[in-house]
Amino acid sequence: MNNVYARDGSQEFNQRLENTLSRIADKVESEMGANLISLILGGGYGRGEGGVVIKNGMEMPYNDLDFALVVANKSKVPWDKLNSIRNEFAGELGIHVDFSRPLTVKDIENWPFWLMWFDLINGHISLKGPTELLKRHAPDFFSKPLPVIEGTRLLLNRGAGMLWALRVVRNVEKEPDEDFVRRNYYKCALALGDSLLIAFKRYTTQYFGRDTLIRDLSFDEPEIRLLDLLEMYEEALKFKFRPDLVSTDSKSENEIIELACKWGKTFLLVETVRTGRQWKSLDEYIEWHGTRERDQHTLKAIFRNIFYNISMGKISLRYPREDLYRQLPLLLGLVEKVCDDWPVESGKFLKVWDRFN
Repeated sequence: MNNVYARDGSQEFNQRLENTLSRIADKVESEMGANLISLILGGGYGRGEGGVVIKNGMEMPYNDLDFALVVANKSKVPWDKLNSIRNEFAGELGIHVDFSRPLTVKDIENWPFWLMWFDLINGHISLKGPTELLKRHAPDFFSKPLPVIEGTRLLLNRGAGMLWALRVVRNVEKEPDEDFVRRNYYKCALALGDSLLIAFKRYTTQYFGRDTLIRDLSFDEPEIRLLDLLEMYEEALKFKFRPDLVSTDSKSENEIIELACKWGKTFLLVETVRTGRQWKSLDEYIEWHGTRERDQHTLKAIFRNIFYNISMGKISLRYPREDLYRQLPLLLGLVEKVCDDWPVESGKFLKVWDRFN
């Protein structure tokens, strides 16, 4: 065995997963031929930190398998064949198997400085193709600390997941899968610590050891210590590696609301670090019309933004995700203003978030 895919998995588990990944890679290569430049495993298993659960006495994977495709020609990707491979192995493993939208080498050379690409560069396994492809072609700035806006974006995304979980526990919609609420709760708990590590330039792609980074950061920064995140973060890390060793009870509405309050305080601190501005409360923050994601508001992006907004029935130069930063604190009940029709408005929010996530 050449790779470890799950730190908390046995050697037998890692060997079985390696054999399965080898079968997937061979089938993808067979279907794509010379158009395939590289097949890359990202996500938890690509970092060597995937989740493991015991089912019927056997170790099984918990997280999705996330594959990145690097190709010569995007228009020649045989999606019908890849979908068949996806479905075959999803059924075999009992988890989602996901192939990314295809990338070219030129795409990699022009990657924006986003968390998703930072993590992929620093935590992946090449199953087919050159082993150093990403590091060879990614822009040089990926060797530097992430920009703080990536902490803000991370909080938006995990806060949206928490809002979705609230809709489930309030019986607005059905749970997409049996572990949905619990999983999104812990993802959000991790994001609170991770966003602060990004904001204070201490973030690393590997999860192992991040609790120590949070502990050190809390010692160095009094305002972070007041957030009291460490115990929750440690539990979320435990869930990340071995979800079956954490209570299987679903999270209650009160627990989600308590986490939302910590989310709000963390979000305000990260935005203070990012902008240098001071807000007395989230009520004051949501009235601020400043730009969050400046990379989505370049001159080149203006016409795209206009098109997006017209497609949603409004006129604006702003990227649609900008409004979500101001709406989420309201929908999570963190401001004095009350949402008139929470089921409808939260549903609209998630629809826009899903489209522009």
